[in-house]
Amino acid sequence: MVSEYDPLFGPPDDEPDDHPGEGAPVADLATVRRSFEEAARPYLSSPAVWLGWALVLPAAALLTAPILGSFGLSGGLFLWSTAILAGGLVELGAISRKGGLGKRSPLAAWALRVQGNLSLVGLVLSAALLWGGGAFLLPGLWLLLLGHSFFTLGKLAFRPMRTAGVLFQIGGALALWPGLPSLTVFAAATAAGCLWMAWGVYWIAHQTPRSPSSLAGGRGRLPPTG
Repeated sequence: MVSEYDPLFGPPDDEPDDHPGEGAPVADLATVRRSFEEAARPYLSSPAVWLGWALVLPAAALLTAPILGSFGLSGGLFLWSTAILAGGLVELGAISRKGGLGKRSPLAAWALRVQGNLSLVGLVLSAALLWGGGAFLLPGLWLLLLGHSFFTLGKLAFRPMRTAGVLFQIGGALALWPGLPSLTVFAAATAAGCLWMAWGVYWIAHQTPRSPSSLAGGRGRLPPTG
């Protein structure tokens, strides 16, 4: 008997061939995944993007405490603004070299707006935590938000992104654990998640022949444990 819990505990729905009797719903899901894959392609064109983030985010996390100790809150804000700018420039450069800057789609714009809204929520919560003396909770908060975003979009666009989302969420839970160094956990989680993304992009880019469903998760087209 079908229940509302089937999506949680039922068979995985990653492969349409596993559900030959579902007909139109599976076809619709495959169409959505192809659309998301095409929209995500410019952002998944080079492992250099994710290698850059794997260096920038952990480095910023590990430098946060000494920077705050020396320069206060303004120093911390400058550090993270510089880190995000540096990572963004690496991403922009990699996309530009792959010719992805001209490839825009309404779906990609929608996804970016959704992520922007989630970032706004994160900023509001961060301000509330800082105001209430809960700054130590910020690494866990942002890991959980990042993990949610990656897990959700990874289901539709790029399977390794879903795994990275899980890594971020595990890191977020650990960063909130009393007694654990939250910034160190943030550094480890972001390094692991971004390196996994870089490996996924590299692995798929070097598969031949490339299938249309390679990003979203065609059979045999993904990293072995993604």
